[in-house]
Amino acid sequence: SQLLHAAISKSPAEKNASANLPAPAQGSLSVPARTAPEKSAPSSEALTGRAGGNGNAHAFKAMSNAAAEQRFEGERSVMTATSASARQAFLLPVVSGSGGAGKSTVAVLAAVIARKLGYETLLLDFDLQFGDMREMLGVSDVLAVDEGLAAPARLGHLVGEGGKPALLAAPRRLEAYEAIAAEGPALLDCLMPRFDVIVANTGAAWREEHALLLERSSKALFLVDQRASSLRACKHAFELCARCGIATSPFVFVANRCMKGAPLSSIDVSCAMQGAHAVELREGGRDVEELLSAGMPLDLVADRNDLCISLEQVLADLLPGPPTADEGLMGTVAEASRSLFRKRRVRRKRGVA
Repeated sequence: SQLLHAAISKSPAEKNASANLPAPAQGSLSVPARTAPEKSAPSSEALTGRAGGNGNAHAFKAMSNAAAEQRFEGERSVMTATSASARQAFLLPVVSGSGGAGKSTVAVLAAVIARKLGYETLLLDFDLQFGDMREMLGVSDVLAVDEGLAAPARLGHLVGEGGKPALLAAPRRLEAYEAIAAEGPALLDCLMPRFDVIVANTGAAWREEHALLLERSSKALFLVDQRASSLRACKHAFELCARCGIATSPFVFVANRCMKGAPLSSIDVSCAMQGAHAVELREGGRDVEELLSAGMPLDLVADRNDLCISLEQVLADLLPGPPTADEGLMGTVAEASRSLFRKRRVRRKRGVA
């Protein structure tokens, strides 16, 4: 206490002399400059956002150090700067409240139809554990999400071949999904400037990747099949999005597998979702399962399947602007169908069979 009293009782000149500082002029206020403390290099725990983690992501922890992050950021900036234009892709996730609603089928066909309509399209398989877009699209030697994150420059070479959209496939190792989901924002930043449309397939279990895709989506197809449990799960997922602060205005509710006598229609889905807009996708029959299991989506689209026709009509209302290339295979079919329906209505009004 005596030392503290002595320090307080010192005059300003004595304090400055003891600190080797010049005495301030009378009537002025002088505050010595403070130097910022030196920052130490961040630890691996700080970069990964968790201490230790679990054993499932061991193969990808090397990507969490500072050198890997700097390399990823550098390559991403180069790819973004060298893109053909400043475009941002139309991001279309396909989601549902439960499994078995037809997400994978709708996702692969939507990507194929968007490509046929002339849009430069990427099919992103973000079902990080059980995605099977390779098999359904009929390709094998394609880049996977984990491989693209390990070498971001390879993302710049994604391109579709043979009339098919480009594909970024699900990881080959199921245990890698947590580490990949954490890199989701950076992955989308790399992909968005390179394509007109990105169709994203998702898994049944709702995780962080669902929130990421829905937050950044242009529109989102929210599928409901003909089961009452599917409709209930859709309502639960919708309420979850509202609680998490995710904007629900881009959601397009889709009654899937509609046919004559089906339990649910778009009207039923709309009423259950408190008047939200809903559309219908027609039942495609056995051809859908057979051709997609064989990796032949182009043949399914070319066969004028009911599911493909109804899906293209939905996409025509959602996708921005006219296509930049030739009209898709289904365009003339859809227009011909509308023309036939108009003629039938006119005949009925005139009393002609």
